[in-house]
Amino acid sequence: MYEATLAQREQVLGDTHPSTLTSRNNLAHAYESAGDLDRAIPLYEATLAQYEQVLGDTHPETLTSRNNLAYARSAAVAVQPSDTATPATAHNNHPGTSEQPLSPSPTDLCRATDQKGFDIHG
Repeated sequence: MYEATLAQREQVLGDTHPSTLTSRNNLAHAYESAGDLDRAIPLYEATLAQYEQVLGDTHPETLTSRNNLAYARSAAVAVQPSDTATPATAHNNHPGTSEQPLSPSPTDLCRATDQKGFDIHG
């Protein structure tokens, strides 16, 4: 469903419309949730680059996209032995990288809490 929505938005609104970027980010999140980080991370990277171009580095949607990418990269590192880092995750192991994860958003906290098995809904 996310793929179909993205295709429709690309066709109607164009590749860099903010709504198209939101759909692309949602598809990356669906891949991430399914454990397909090899598809999620490149899609997050492309979406972030487009958000930066269209909305600027400090727009809230750009910051959310950057945070989503950081979260996915940290998940990739967590499930991968350090000697098998992929190009998408290898740069995270080098000191001085300019891309630092943002503070966890409420969504990230909910994800982490859900993954630990805590009941956050009451």
